[in-house]
Amino acid sequence: MTCFPCWPNSASATLASDDKIIPGNVTEPQKEQLQNNNDDLGRPTKGEYARETGKKFLEVLDIAAKQIPVPGVESVIEVVKSLVQMCEDSYATLKNADELKNRIKHLTLVLVDELKGKKVEEIEERLRNDIKQLERDLKFIQSKLNEIATQNAILVILFRRLNEDKVQECVGRLGNALESFHFSRQIADADALEHLTQQIDTFFRQAVQELQESNKRIEQGIADVRAILDKRNQGDELNGSKPRRGVIPVAPEIFFGRDAIVDDFVRTLVSQKTTMARICLLGPGGMGKTSIARTVLNHSSVIAHFGRENRVWVPCVKATSVSLLKDTLYESLGLSLNTGDPLNDILYDLNSSKSPIILLLDNFETPWNLHDQADVQDILFQLEKLEHVALFVTMRSFQPPGDSIQWESVHLKAVDKEFSIRIYAEIDPTGSQRPELPSLLDEVGHMPLAITLLAKLGKKLDSSPAELLEQYQKGGTALLNLGGSAERNMDIFIGLSVQSLPMMDSPSAAKLLAKALSRWWVRDLVPDATIMSGLGTLLDTSLVEKRADTYVVLPVIRRYILHPDRFPENIRESTVRMACAFLKEHNASVGTSNYLAHKTARSLEEANLQGILLETTAPDPDILEALLILSEHQYETRPRLEVVQHALELSMESEDKKWYAEALYWNGQNLKGLAQYEEAIKQFHLGRAAFLQVSEPKRAADALYWAGQISVSTRSPNHQDVQKALAEYQSLDDPAGIAKCQMSPLLASTSNAQSILTLTTTWEFCVSHKLLVEQTLCSYYITQTCINFGRFDEAQKWGLISLDESRRVIGEPDHARLRLVGQLSISLGEYDKAVEYLMEGLERSKAYGSPLGMVGILFQLGRVWMKKGQKEDAKGAFTETLKYCELLQGSWEGPQNQRACRFYLDKLENPSREPDWQEREALMQLGAKEDYETVSIAESDGGSDTSSGE
Repeated sequence: MTCFPCWPNSASATLASDDKIIPGNVTEPQKEQLQNNNDDLGRPTKGEYARETGKKFLEVLDIAAKQIPVPGVESVIEVVKSLVQMCEDSYATLKNADELKNRIKHLTLVLVDELKGKKVEEIEERLRNDIKQLERDLKFIQSKLNEIATQNAILVILFRRLNEDKVQECVGRLGNALESFHFSRQIADADALEHLTQQIDTFFRQAVQELQESNKRIEQGIADVRAILDKRNQGDELNGSKPRRGVIPVAPEIFFGRDAIVDDFVRTLVSQKTTMARICLLGPGGMGKTSIARTVLNHSSVIAHFGRENRVWVPCVKATSVSLLKDTLYESLGLSLNTGDPLNDILYDLNSSKSPIILLLDNFETPWNLHDQADVQDILFQLEKLEHVALFVTMRSFQPPGDSIQWESVHLKAVDKEFSIRIYAEIDPTGSQRPELPSLLDEVGHMPLAITLLAKLGKKLDSSPAELLEQYQKGGTALLNLGGSAERNMDIFIGLSVQSLPMMDSPSAAKLLAKALSRWWVRDLVPDATIMSGLGTLLDTSLVEKRADTYVVLPVIRRYILHPDRFPENIRESTVRMACAFLKEHNASVGTSNYLAHKTARSLEEANLQGILLETTAPDPDILEALLILSEHQYETRPRLEVVQHALELSMESEDKKWYAEALYWNGQNLKGLAQYEEAIKQFHLGRAAFLQVSEPKRAADALYWAGQISVSTRSPNHQDVQKALAEYQSLDDPAGIAKCQMSPLLASTSNAQSILTLTTTWEFCVSHKLLVEQTLCSYYITQTCINFGRFDEAQKWGLISLDESRRVIGEPDHARLRLVGQLSISLGEYDKAVEYLMEGLERSKAYGSPLGMVGILFQLGRVWMKKGQKEDAKGAFTETLKYCELLQGSWEGPQNQRACRFYLDKLENPSREPDWQEREALMQLGAKEDYETVSIAESDGGSDTSSGE
């Protein structure tokens, strides 16, 4: 197996975030200049007027509340006032803050409207309970906004998208409360409504006089009340004579990672003025199609466009026949007309008014997959002909129903990793802090329903993600059984697709599914009619997913179908053989010509491959080789231990002990990537002994080199191991081994001129021998050495060379190089450029999961923000660095970073603070020795460019 010489701290990683952070803030002088350029400076802006109006309006509501003798109302108003102030503060400039503020205002008006003038004994118990729930909702929102308010820049950078989700969650929660007040208490009599309007009008005018505030601004508040009451009056007049339609399910409380889809659908629905939209949301079960649909239909813009009563939810999951589909539509529309022909009654009702209406046909795959599909299609076509009726279909399928309908369709994928963590954390905050959580979420393919069930189970049983992962790998989807409904039982949920009519009608589809489709197998198929038909069925039922030219079974579905009770042993064995063949075919290591292509292919299939191979129990050579190839891949992309330790267990039973030696070696590499250095050194020494027993001197030298090399990061550097490895490489005439030993910091000269000359000579040696990986590593060390000795011009040249070589070898710069050039930019006084490099490095390090990488980059970010005068941002970066230091086991870098960070944090509070000798040593070792006498805090808290120097 090809050795992977790695980078100084880690391998490269793929960006995990879509967000691009633009560093720096607008300074006060810049704000002043912008204001001076404003021609309307003397005139209040719309925002200023709106904010002032809102505050005055709530003061009026406060007086109203004090006259309502209902427990909890005055408390609600106090929380409301606090929330409005939060929305006005700077952190509430998130895109959803205005909507949140408007909903708070609207809901408060409805509450006062319902309660004004009533005595305590006249208040219904249901209304009392609603008030209590409202108070809880508002306090929940207050806590969420407080979380955002207390964040500094580094947390905003790490969690910006999650902050947006917090505000959106608050908006949804208020929307549910507002809907509750509207639906449960409607004023039926128009005269009584007018009387109430006049009463509230008088009430607020008296409050205005008592407050002696600006009449103009209070009139704005009165107008708001009138507008809301008028809308309710109009709604009652329009709908008073009609039966109530089925209630739309509320938007889910836990809902992350789908904002873009929701916004697109809402925009499409409300933009149509003549012919209404036709939207289709496709994808496997458990991805959140119904949750998205509920969120869309409860969106304020959709409610405003269609009206509350013109949103109709049609739960098609119970429509197991054509007649039941008609009955379901009939019931959902709340019809009373009965001519004996339900479809005619439905069409007559929909045509009786040309007001826009939206039908949500949820789980439409149930009727669509019936043998009577032509009849179902006819119903759909007749609905589609109604131009004022918008159709919103969700279904488990690869393509929309009805070929002639022009759908706007979206095929739903799993949520991003950061959002899957957020879903879990919302349910089980304790478990979300455990380092094993990403592995558990990878195992279920980041499917929202599976994440939700796992988090609920973990919270219920007080089980850690590691315990859940172990049980899930043993018991499969049967573990995710929290009840008898599909929403609480993963086996039932998947079974709806596996046991659907199309699957029962297609034996070839069941066989294809059992083989866990993947590119290495599909490519070898003979494309006969039977296979293509079976593949089509799997796509139609969303049991496989098409990615480019690959067909992939989602991890949760794969775990379901590989259960021994469902498919024969020979089919599962065939699946394992195909997984091994794929990995053997895509086994290129870093530095080889096919590396990038093979790495991409492995990453695409990684979840499938891991799930299949972790089920194996025999020490078969092909299985062991496949496990080790996957272990190497995970070390290069994001270190994990499940696969390599499974390889270690199986290899101990193998007669060929070379597999055991290789498993020890790659276990050491993954431990190194996780910053578990002392345990990694033990594994490398055990691996070396095992390699010597099977007469593998080259691999024995590799293990010895890494045992010595990573000792640099521990409290006991061991140059003897590297020196001995060099001698062994020389005896083997191994140029790659010789080169990497010669550039090791353990053997480099302490003289700056001599060490730079030695490294440059080694780099030229690598170039002449075409040692791409070692060449890239050497340019990194040259850059580092030039920085250490203050030769910044040379460091700048070599830093750019190192970045370019890294791109050519592994496709992108890794976080270690980005941290290094960021540190160099700080030394050159190019602070904005430093932030740019370090922010990119931060995202790389997050994706790779390197604690040491996070420590190095966060530390340098703290330094540069401190120099730019961004005190709170610097404080946040140093505080986060301290947290990651706790994950560095046995490394000197942990204590030294802690010492340096605590000094900087003290310096931020006390600018005259000077470092003691231990702090000076820490600063020197961490590449911040120029801060000995120049540690300073800029006068401005702004983000102005200080690239001219410190």
